[in-house]
Amino acid sequence: MVINSNFEAQRTADYMLTNQKGLQKSLSRLSSGSKIVSVADDAAGVAVSTRMESQLRRIEAVMTGLSTVTSLTQTQNGYLKTVTDALARMSELATLAQDYTKNSTDRALYQKEYNQLNELVYETQSKQFTGIHLFKTLTNGYESVSVTIDENGEQFTIPPVDFSTSTFTDAIKAPGSENSLLTAEDAQKTAESVIKLLDHANQERTGIGAIQSRIEYALTQLTTSKENLSNAKSRITDVNIAQETTQFARNQILVQSSAQMLREANNLPQTALELLR
Repeated sequence: MVINSNFEAQRTADYMLTNQKGLQKSLSRLSSGSKIVSVADDAAGVAVSTRMESQLRRIEAVMTGLSTVTSLTQTQNGYLKTVTDALARMSELATLAQDYTKNSTDRALYQKEYNQLNELVYETQSKQFTGIHLFKTLTNGYESVSVTIDENGEQFTIPPVDFSTSTFTDAIKAPGSENSLLTAEDAQKTAESVIKLLDHANQERTGIGAIQSRIEYALTQLTTSKENLSNAKSRITDVNIAQETTQFARNQILVQSSAQMLREANNLPQTALELLR
């Protein structure tokens, strides 16, 4: 029996320190919701989860970009629908003007409505979306654009809606120089050019639909990848609340019992006093 060294108290204090560290770690995990409180907890898990987080952010960035592209194509389609409706009416007016029973007054009325619709279509070609030209014309030089469709940088090329062809320029003129409906012969030529442009506009709308379909498939794939990647990251970093609360209760009891036992261990040298009396 010795007095200077209380080995049992030292050992019990070491146990209590270990239990306190375990209790503190459980508190940190439960309060943060993360299984990995420090790099020392799981060095490999930190590296893997960081790489997954970076990939998730790239996926979200790509999804944001594709959503913007979807809005752009929807805007293009909206304008094209208006254009096709206008062209359909213009072709109707040109056909009506070909009727030899119509007099010059009737054709002049058709011409007025035709001119208004011509101006509508002419101005549509200069429309923009957030500063981006919606249509390719002879003046803006708009070309195909590349869009990122996955987190690895894969590109998808979107061709322009082409209003720079002779099909467009033959049918649509600058305001003040519109094609004529004032004679049956002029109306026939105008009708032919407008019908050609109408077919061209419908083909361009079909192309926009195909692009939208491709983007929707890409977004669906990205959504699936994001969900699976998030689940994988969660299994590495997120704390299991049920398991950790059980561990917390265990450590709490051990800390309390260690403190009680340390008190008892500190009382052991008191026995030596009995021998000195």
